[in-house]
Amino acid sequence: MNKKFIVTIARQFGSGGSEIGYRLAQELGIKYYDKDLIVQAAKESGMCEQVVAQEEEKTTGSFLYSMVLAPHAAASHFLNWTEDSLNDRIYKAQASVIRKAAAEESCVFIGRCADHLLWDEQNVFRVFIQADLDDRKARIASEGNLTLEKAEEVIRKKDRTRANYYNFHTSNKWTDLTNYDLCVNVSKIGGIDKTVQLIKEMIELKLKD
Repeated sequence: MNKKFIVTIARQFGSGGSEIGYRLAQELGIKYYDKDLIVQAAKESGMCEQVVAQEEEKTTGSFLYSMVLAPHAAASHFLNWTEDSLNDRIYKAQASVIRKAAAEESCVFIGRCADHLLWDEQNVFRVFIQADLDDRKARIASEGNLTLEKAEEVIRKKDRTRANYYNFHTSNKWTDLTNYDLCVNVSKIGGIDKTVQLIKEMIELKLKD
């Protein structure tokens, strides 16, 4: 694949979307961006990495939130006060990192509204990863040493947070399938390996056009 291309992956919590993105990037020999975006955004904005990590997926935008959290963060030397909320500043910093990385080379982005931020770019493949709830519960319970009941609670909370974050910053719906070029149910297709191969095949076909 000689052409530069970008893959964005939105994913339900517990679906294996991050692992799929990582393995896809490894097989294609391209860069992979997930939690390292937190570090780069923190450097660009002068914020503490811990603050970015805690706040990056929260939907705020409220005047009360800005008045309460931003002065506290400033007092802690995490950031300088502006009229933007903390969440807005983090989003703008990550958006800057995503656009710069996408302009330079082929890469895979996990979440963080990358599909929306790169909407006008060429050769961007937008993927939504989902899985059956029982499989997601089993995965999260195993990874976090949780009961299935607790795992389901965590899954629903995380999905709600991700949807709110996406809906707030893009004015679109996270679950609107028209936002994506490919929507895959990992449980139905036969697992992570087959999902990675399907995405690779889609990219190859698209780049031939």
